[in-house]
Amino acid sequence: MRVLHINTTSHIGGAARAMRRFHAALIEKNHQSQFLVGRSKFPEDPLVHLIWDEVSSFRSLTNSLISRIGNQVEKYKGIHPWSNRTTLRIVDTPIYLWADILDLRNLFGGYFNLWSLPALSAGKPVVWRLPDLWALTGHCAYPYDCQRWKTGCHHCPLLTKEGRKIVEPSPTILDGTRRVWQAKKDLYQKSNLHIIVTTKWMQENVRQSIQGNALSINVISNGVNLEIFKPITRSEARSRLGLPHDEKLLLWAAGGKGNYRKGYHLAVKALEEIQEKGELTPTLITMGGEEGWNQPEVLQKVRHFGYIRDAEQQAVIYAAADAFICSTLADGQPQTALESLACGTPIIAFNLGPMPDLAIQGKTGFIAPETTVQSLREEIEKFLLLEELHPVMREHCRNQALEKYDLSKQTEEYVRLYQEILINHRSKVPHGNI
Repeated sequence: MRVLHINTTSHIGGAARAMRRFHAALIEKNHQSQFLVGRSKFPEDPLVHLIWDEVSSFRSLTNSLISRIGNQVEKYKGIHPWSNRTTLRIVDTPIYLWADILDLRNLFGGYFNLWSLPALSAGKPVVWRLPDLWALTGHCAYPYDCQRWKTGCHHCPLLTKEGRKIVEPSPTILDGTRRVWQAKKDLYQKSNLHIIVTTKWMQENVRQSIQGNALSINVISNGVNLEIFKPITRSEARSRLGLPHDEKLLLWAAGGKGNYRKGYHLAVKALEEIQEKGELTPTLITMGGEEGWNQPEVLQKVRHFGYIRDAEQQAVIYAAADAFICSTLADGQPQTALESLACGTPIIAFNLGPMPDLAIQGKTGFIAPETTVQSLREEIEKFLLLEELHPVMREHCRNQALEKYDLSKQTEEYVRLYQEILINHRSKVPHGNI
C-alpha cells in the first residue's frame, strides 16, 4: 500500500508529529509512505516533497497573478478559489499518480487550494483526519462555545473584539465566515471523502456538520509508543531531573503558556490561590515551547524545562509529576494527556470535549465541572488531599493507555480501514481505469 500524506509541514506541529508516527509505523509494516507538504524547515528528506516543487512545471504568469489576487482576498475574507491556484494541478503530478490512497491532515496555512478536493477524491480514495473543527467551520479550528458552524457560520464572535486575540488560525481582516462555510459545504458535496477523528466526541460533531454525509466517519484514537512513555518510580524520575523528592509536583505541558486555548492562565491562577492559602504548596513544573515563557512568573515554586524534543526525556518529566494539569479549553484529543496516562500520571482537566473520557473521575484523574479557576483549584486540592489513592490511580492510568492508546494497535486500525477503503474503491472503478 502506498500512502501519500498531505499537511502544512512534515515535522512541526501536533498534526505533523502524529503523521510522522503513523508514517514510521507504516514503514515498519512494509508499506510505502511519503509526504506532500506546504513547507518544511528540517534537513532534506527524500520522502518529503514540497507542493510548490511538484507543481512548478504548471506555473505561469497568469496563474501567479491570479494566485496573488486570491491570496490577498483570503487575508481579508478567508479561503478563496483563486488562492494557491497552481495546487489545483496536484492531480497531474507523479507523486499523486504514485499513491494508492491520500491521507489529508491540516489543509489551512496558505499552501493548499481547497477546491482541489473534488478532483483529488475523484481519482484516488481520500481520507481526511481532522485534528480539530476547522474543516467544519467558516474560519475557526476551535469555536469554543459557538454552535453556528452546525447551521451556517456568520458574524463570528471570534473575529470581533477580544476574540481576535485567541482565534486559531490567525484572524482574517474581515468576517467572511458565511461565504467560507457555504463554499466548504458545496465542495464537500462534490467530493468523496472518508473522515477520521480521534474521539466519539469529535465523531458526533462531524455528524452534525457539513461533513455529516461523508462516505464514512471513523474513530481511531491517537496512539502512544508505550515502550518509551512508561512508568518509572517517582524517586528515580526526580533524581534524574534534580527535582525535590518530598514535595507534590504538578506538571503543565503545551506549546507555550501564551496560548490562551491551553489554559495556562487558569492553571497558574488556581495554583496561586492554593499558594496564598498556605496549606498546600505544590511545585509547578512545565514543559513546552518558548511562546510566552519570558513573562513574569507569579508562582513561588516553579520549574520550567522548556521545549524537550527527546521523547524519553519527556517521559521522565511525566513520571516525575504527581499529576498533569491539562487545562486546555478546546482540543480534539491532546497528545500530552495520552502520554501522561502512559507514564502512569493522573490528569486534572476541565469538563470539555474529550477530557472526561481521559481523566475518568477518581480513577485516572479529576474533572473540574466548571471552566473556572475556582473549580480547577478545588479539583487540584481534592487530588492533593487524597494521597492514598495516588498509587491506584497511577495503575489505572497505565492500564487505560495499554487498553486504548497503544500506537501499534492504532496503526493496525488505520491499515485495516485503508485496505477496506481501497478494496471498495477498486470494486467501483471500471476495469482498466485503476
